[in-house]
Amino acid sequence: MADLATSRSLNQKTSPYSSASSRKLTHSIFFIVLVAFFLRVAVITVGHTYKITPRRDHFQFGWEMGRLARSIALGKGFSNPTDLTTGASAWAPPLYPYILGGVFKVFGIYTAASAWVILTFNSIFAALTCLTLYLIALRIFDIRVARATAWTWALFPYVLYWPTRVVWETSLTAFLLSLALLMTLRLAENESQNTLEWIGFGALWGVILLTNTAVVSLLPCFLLWLLWKSRERARLLAKASMCIVVAAIVVSPWLVRNYQVFGKLVFVRDNLPLELHMANNEHSEGLWTRNEHPGNDADAMRQFQETGELRFMEQKKIEFNQFVREHPGNFVWFSLQRAAYFWIAPPSFTNFKGYDLEISRHMNFFLGAAFAFGGLWLALRNRIRGGFLLACCLLVYPLPYYMVNPFPRYKHPIEPVMTLLVVYLMIEASKVQIHWPFKNK
Repeated sequence: MADLATSRSLNQKTSPYSSASSRKLTHSIFFIVLVAFFLRVAVITVGHTYKITPRRDHFQFGWEMGRLARSIALGKGFSNPTDLTTGASAWAPPLYPYILGGVFKVFGIYTAASAWVILTFNSIFAALTCLTLYLIALRIFDIRVARATAWTWALFPYVLYWPTRVVWETSLTAFLLSLALLMTLRLAENESQNTLEWIGFGALWGVILLTNTAVVSLLPCFLLWLLWKSRERARLLAKASMCIVVAAIVVSPWLVRNYQVFGKLVFVRDNLPLELHMANNEHSEGLWTRNEHPGNDADAMRQFQETGELRFMEQKKIEFNQFVREHPGNFVWFSLQRAAYFWIAPPSFTNFKGYDLEISRHMNFFLGAAFAFGGLWLALRNRIRGGFLLACCLLVYPLPYYMVNPFPRYKHPIEPVMTLLVVYLMIEASKVQIHWPFKNK
């Protein structure tokens, strides 16, 4: 009994120290990043998400990017984005397919080992997004918001889905955009930043262009904000111009390659006309029609092979323009529908054990968007530094997707910003005190 009492006494003496030590660990951003990474690797490994269905010759293993990566691994270059041999391609930005092609070359084409490696690669950048979010929140809000946002991104089940199950550039793009936002805030803090930082900023945007061209719509917004905040606009304009030149230099080898292959300038990728046509045609109701896509329809695939990629895309551009001319009202109505679906997710078959969960699915996406916009409104009302940048992420980035099919993964690059705004809203709401008029005494 005496020993038990002594043990309890020692525990009571050491518990404050242990609590402080534990709190210090959980407050460490590096610990949060490690938790985020190992949690995602555990989901991949224990959940067997690396066992991607072999249906349709492993088409779901990266879809068109997987096909391009296969051609790269086989030594055929950046080509053949469908099941048939169709020649050189500019279907997608090149960075991720080349990374995936390198994985295929080392670990095998469409193998479980390759899936585990590329999903782990995705998870590295998903985990590093905790760090960029933390540093962004420190500059815009405070330490409490920074920690809560980092932990939310590390643990929230929905954001775990994309890096651990989907072979696509989604997680890499989300990290790169958050890094660009962080660098923009850093450049605004001290206008005398050295030239190397601006060169790095331009190089980052070049990498973003080679990863996901849709994100480049935010570059003018970020540069305009820096110019607006600057007291030496002429000097900053020169650095902003240098940033654009550096980005162009990073992208230029790919543009030269496209010109040599196709005999004309193709800016990074060429499949936008197809995406526009699939979502806007006489058979469409606002979302894409699967039988127009060469990856889903044998006839479209053969047409794609016979005409070649560039001519095929030019034909789809003509068909899209014709539809808009003949049915302008439909195009506007479809775009409005897609704008809504971007935020609440497009309709999808969600039957679980006889229960239709589609309304629940829409509501979950809607609440996330509603809270994010609520946080944005609060940030703008409180004149939070960088509020304009956050607004551009939510208002400018989605615009191209209102004209094509708004797959949920297209929204993921701005979901780090959405998470930051939701956490900010929740923390601010927790400070509100409600005084009930009929409080029990």
